[in-house]
Amino acid sequence: MADLHKLSAVWIRCAAALGIGFMHAAVWFLNKIGYKNTLTLGARAGELLYWLPVRMKARIRHNLRFALGAHLSREDQERMTREIIRSIAVNWFELFYYGGPNKHIVEDRVHWEGIEHLDRALARGKGVIAVSAHLGNYPILAQQFSRWGYPFVMVIRDPANKVISAMYAKGREMIELRSLSTEPERVFYRQALATLRNNGVLCLIADENKRRGGIFVEFFGHPASTAPGPAALALRTGAPIIPIFIVRNPDTTLRVVIERELQWQHRGDQEGDMLEITAAYTRIIEHYVRKHLTQWMWTNFRWRTQPWGPNDAAKIKKKRPIKKLIRRLRGISYQAVGKKQETFKNESSLPSLR
Repeated sequence: MADLHKLSAVWIRCAAALGIGFMHAAVWFLNKIGYKNTLTLGARAGELLYWLPVRMKARIRHNLRFALGAHLSREDQERMTREIIRSIAVNWFELFYYGGPNKHIVEDRVHWEGIEHLDRALARGKGVIAVSAHLGNYPILAQQFSRWGYPFVMVIRDPANKVISAMYAKGREMIELRSLSTEPERVFYRQALATLRNNGVLCLIADENKRRGGIFVEFFGHPASTAPGPAALALRTGAPIIPIFIVRNPDTTLRVVIERELQWQHRGDQEGDMLEITAAYTRIIEHYVRKHLTQWMWTNFRWRTQPWGPNDAAKIKKKRPIKKLIRRLRGISYQAVGKKQETFKNESSLPSLR
């Protein structure tokens, strides 16, 4: 068993090193060809992904139909799916470019709106809880605010896969993203509270399906299990909540939009207050997603969890042909073993020929 653990650890290190090496090569290459060519190459890669039979495409189509329903024609669905995949590819290529020495070229193309709302909230000295979404090239947000002197930290959840987690960690280091991991939970809350006490900006991405411990609020006309973290932290610390988003303009420049501080009426009821606050920032997220439909990450099954349990209509079934093949082969082998055992029993019951 110890040898297996050692072998697994070696495999993880080798796979992570190979992946990180590829990332470095991609960063070097894209910085060589320039920012404009990087965006063009990303768009071409998105076009290629659209024509490949990738599962991502099926997820996007399914979620678009679930969210927009009868309001979306088949032609609009295909057009939006194509644009969404292209947007995802462009964002990834831009992030690789951003991991190199020419960050300033991207940063010079970022425009700001509403920075006065953030300054006014920070002046109260209680920190700020920034609520954002998987909209536009959102990982760039943290470094942008840090560049302008704001103590901005983005909350992240590392993937369960150790290889991918190591690659993500290196990627965050390359783009200089200041982050705070949600695991372990006790450490996360201690560091999150310390960030707010030090008048920092704690950014939480609050547009994913929350399988456990979520609050159900309406999102695109359907109940959606939503993370209550921003609401819980605001009620505990008194820190204001400010929605912040980054979107791509038609001319490929980026725009950071900082909304006014979220307002709600305190009822004195913890559960009621959390529900109202969570519903309020979810409405703002939906507003921005509707304004920029093709820039949101439509690959997450946002409505999968429901009050009565998993909603099968909100998630496509995984085909998993390899696993099915393995199960079928196992079934054949079990049948073969059974037949052999039965033959052995029958032969053993025959009289001896000796």
